[in-house]
Amino acid sequence: MRIAIAGGVTGGHLFPAIVVGQALQARGHAVLYLGTQHGLEARLTLPFPKELLPMEGLRSTRRTPWSVAFTLWHATRRARQVLEQFDADLLFTTGGYASMPIAAAHSRRKRPMILLEPDALPGKANRWLARRAQRICINFEEARPHFPNPLITRTGLPLRPEVYLPEVTPVEAQQHFQLHPDRFTVLVIGGSQGAQALNEAALNTVQHLPSGELQWLHITGADHYETVRATADRLGLNGNYRAVPFLQGRDLGLAYRAASVALARGGAGTITELARNALPMILVPYPHAAGGHQRYNCEAMATRGAGIVIEQHALTPQLLAQHLLELRDCPQKRQSMGEAGAAWAIPDATERIVNLIEEAVRCSPPQASD
Repeated sequence: MRIAIAGGVTGGHLFPAIVVGQALQARGHAVLYLGTQHGLEARLTLPFPKELLPMEGLRSTRRTPWSVAFTLWHATRRARQVLEQFDADLLFTTGGYASMPIAAAHSRRKRPMILLEPDALPGKANRWLARRAQRICINFEEARPHFPNPLITRTGLPLRPEVYLPEVTPVEAQQHFQLHPDRFTVLVIGGSQGAQALNEAALNTVQHLPSGELQWLHITGADHYETVRATADRLGLNGNYRAVPFLQGRDLGLAYRAASVALARGGAGTITELARNALPMILVPYPHAAGGHQRYNCEAMATRGAGIVIEQHALTPQLLAQHLLELRDCPQKRQSMGEAGAAWAIPDATERIVNLIEEAVRCSPPQASD
């Protein structure tokens, strides 16, 4: 089988696409990734061939409708050329606006498409894509009512295998980061690019806690690391605080194992990784996320008892310290929250999606491209 994959710009769309692509390759299928020239995919080496299309400025409010339409037309035309040359049997997309011209080109070839919706509230692009998909995979059950397509399956969200390391003990993971073993550990993670509001909240909260009460593993984001590190040095945060600019792969999995609780944004990827690792979550949705989708993700986890939601405008050092100390002093609550998240996460999401892809290709009658 020859499978085209679309979905990128940010890690939330790109990483699940990579995981599914690798699983397809492992089963002997040919994979081609289509993305944008300005997204995260342009800066990473992917484990399969990629074709990057010119789509810069599609969401810019400074461009005229005519120039946006021309960019879409040009990207769609190029995508169709690539898809025909590759002779894709199916398009798998993780959604987002950058997938739209690729899906438009693919739909003209009358080959099946499968859409993965990571969030609890689908965005406009994914609702548009859903009308062209033969099957929709969802991560949150809350997304189901927003799609007209009856062929909806809750598969969960594919995760990189290295972010789940149950064979590593928390003490071993803490030692990896030169943290105190067996001490209550707060992981601060703002997504692939970091989050300045979480960085400031963490640094301010450290000052409201007696020295040694908690220890912190702080993923700042590469753009914020030097500023955070300088502030931490000025405040004299030493043995109970460790800042790192960015973690990926096994190092991120070790960070999850080292943590007792996580302070995080509300991206679907981060939430699903935390849930898979049975970590209690204090979630601060990004207030400017498209359509407010992070708020819906966070509320879905709070409803299940897996997370505590704090709106960014209400995120004070006093409130954060209160929640952290309550969780530290109540292991039963931490366990209950972690178990609720783990029960929601679907461990074999990747296998489920790959099975659906293979089934869709097998059941699709062979058709020539136009």
